[in-house]
Amino acid sequence: MRIAILTFHRAYNCGAMLQAWALKTVLERMGHVVEFPICNHVGETRRWLYDWVNKEKHGIQLIRSLLGRTFVNGMSIPAEDILRWRYRRFRKANFNERICFPEDLGKHYDLVVVGSDQVWSERHSDGDAPVFFAENILGDVRKIVYAASYGDKPLDDALVSRVVAAVERFSAVSVREPMAKQQLGQYTRKQIDTTLDPTLLLDGKDYEAIATSPRFVRKPYLFMYTLSTAPFFVNTAKTLSDRLGVRCIITPCYQYTRYAAPKGLTYSISPDRLVGLAREAKYVLAGSFHGTVMGVIFKKPFLSLRACCDNYESRPAALLNVMGCSNRLVNPETSIDAMEALLRTNLPSTAYDKLYAKRTESLEWLRRAIG
Repeated sequence: MRIAILTFHRAYNCGAMLQAWALKTVLERMGHVVEFPICNHVGETRRWLYDWVNKEKHGIQLIRSLLGRTFVNGMSIPAEDILRWRYRRFRKANFNERICFPEDLGKHYDLVVVGSDQVWSERHSDGDAPVFFAENILGDVRKIVYAASYGDKPLDDALVSRVVAAVERFSAVSVREPMAKQQLGQYTRKQIDTTLDPTLLLDGKDYEAIATSPRFVRKPYLFMYTLSTAPFFVNTAKTLSDRLGVRCIITPCYQYTRYAAPKGLTYSISPDRLVGLAREAKYVLAGSFHGTVMGVIFKKPFLSLRACCDNYESRPAALLNVMGCSNRLVNPETSIDAMEALLRTNLPSTAYDKLYAKRTESLEWLRRAIG
């Protein structure tokens, strides 16, 4: 069967690319031919560094703002170009792409799979939401949704009707977070199931094919992948590494320059480097959902950090609840002593047994949905 995957496979984000690669890998192992149609532009956003000046300022403040941003942007350009080159190299090596209009998908494919990741979040899908909601996919091509998400917060009233209408366009629907299933179930009679993020359908050995081993990195080390460089994330990683007597490596997803950034950060991360660093680490800290996944996949002592205390509906919480180890989700109210104690212990085997059971269930759902 020829299958098209519609997701964020072109985004400059490690988690987005890894979940796309994982779903492709699983489908190919089932014997299907998989391609990624280029019919959306999510992820190919304009660079933040072109915001040269704060237009709200005037006079001397405006000039100072322009000079300051010119310096910061000039420092960032080389690092960001290297970062984007690494992402494009990974995409070229691992994704079969085809330029295709949404209305022509039925001419080339037997099945369209939408997902995973936050494809139903208007903030992330931007102007290409009609593709992920199947609003402009014409013809009778069959469509399914695998492990879709719209983030940590419930849908607002303005978006509920759009998502519910989208659900009816698909022959099978699964979501990633129980919160999404519960909320959507109030508005539709269609069967909605929860399945694992594609990255969790594979084992650590499967990731060997794309891992790039870190060079010139002294071991042992604590590794942290984070979307935020707020003090809580950076200071927690440094404090814990000191206590554990290991080196600290912090790789932010969106930080391009050391200027005006916290010290001790490692830059120009990419999907293959993320996998390699997590695989070789002694401890893993995560400031994102897919950072948490890396700790789980490689069976490392790990913690998932949240800057706020309302952890229980978050995306990492949904995963950790499946495994019965929600205590690995920590926030500023968690003491450093408690975090250190958790890192000094591995997850019990029962946690992985629960994950494997959910993996088997998710793979079976995917097989049935494909038919």
